[in-house]
Amino acid sequence: MYLRADSVSLYFPAKGIDTSHSSLHGAEHPRLGGSPVRYNGGTWIRALDNISLSLTSGQRLGLIGHNGSGKSTLLRTLAGLYHPQRGQVTSQGRVSGIFNMTIGFRQEATGYRNIVLKGLMARRSRREIDAVVSEIADFTGLGPYLDMPLRTYSQGMALRLAFAITTTFAHDILIMDEWIGAGDAEFQEKVVNRMNSVLEAAHICVVASHNNSLLRRVTDECLWLEDGRIRAYGSTSEVLEAYEDETRSQRLLLEEASRQPRLPIPDGVLKLRELPCTSSPDPASTKVQLIWNVARFNVSRTRLAVRLANGEEKLIGTGPADGERTLGAWIRAGMEFRLYDDFDGELLGSVTTSQDA
Repeated sequence: MYLRADSVSLYFPAKGIDTSHSSLHGAEHPRLGGSPVRYNGGTWIRALDNISLSLTSGQRLGLIGHNGSGKSTLLRTLAGLYHPQRGQVTSQGRVSGIFNMTIGFRQEATGYRNIVLKGLMARRSRREIDAVVSEIADFTGLGPYLDMPLRTYSQGMALRLAFAITTTFAHDILIMDEWIGAGDAEFQEKVVNRMNSVLEAAHICVVASHNNSLLRRVTDECLWLEDGRIRAYGSTSEVLEAYEDETRSQRLLLEEASRQPRLPIPDGVLKLRELPCTSSPDPASTKVQLIWNVARFNVSRTRLAVRLANGEEKLIGTGPADGERTLGAWIRAGMEFRLYDDFDGELLGSVTTSQDA
């Protein structure tokens, strides 16, 4: 039994972009951390960039990263819901994905009825379902609420029911997104025990969560995603320690910045280099490299944005006080890039592409 991703890159079409003008107005795409690129004759959002991983029976992988880093996108790709344009995902064993607690649930049906419906969706026979109804009911701790319509449940109650059903009917490979941290301490203990029991049968588990304590208990490896790329991949203890160290350092920098006044910022702190886009899927396209250095002015974190032709600004991302960022083939002539202090939103500098971009 295995789950593998080999050099996976995933692009989403940025619908509505006017590629003939310096505007991204109307772009519609999921909330992703990737960068716009030129691909297959159009402008796309690169959500995952060259992701490789390999899991075998008994392994439990945690995904970490800030919001927009690509965790949910990677999970859906591993589950076969998204199909990468480059690389491939292969598996041996049936994959069960938990992404949305409402999928397969009927709001007007009772909790007990939803157990049956979800079991049928998991291709279990009615006899198999009836055999585990009591087990599911006991696990949820919902008692008489199971006789009530799902629409009367709180989000936490619905999560308990969804987790109990899905893990009971789980396939060989279990992929879960974010929400297993729901519930009180007693229920969390039941979650951990259930996760371990699922994996005792040599199942594979991949779970994304912001609950580092939970990840330490239920995973043995972690993959740290940043802007759709692998930042670190290794043992849970080592990767989480590095992730927490950086998060702690960033928080301390912000606290320090709040105590020290920012020094006057001279012109020219944001610099731009225009380069041939040799790494783009479209070799004829161009790209720019933005470089800034403002730490010496008591700036701890920065925010980079692009100003559109209609006056609207689009966030590109946040970053350190000293850094650089290369942007791909969606660049157009006359685009203005702006650098802000991420602490108070003050404009630090701006630069505009030439008419030949």
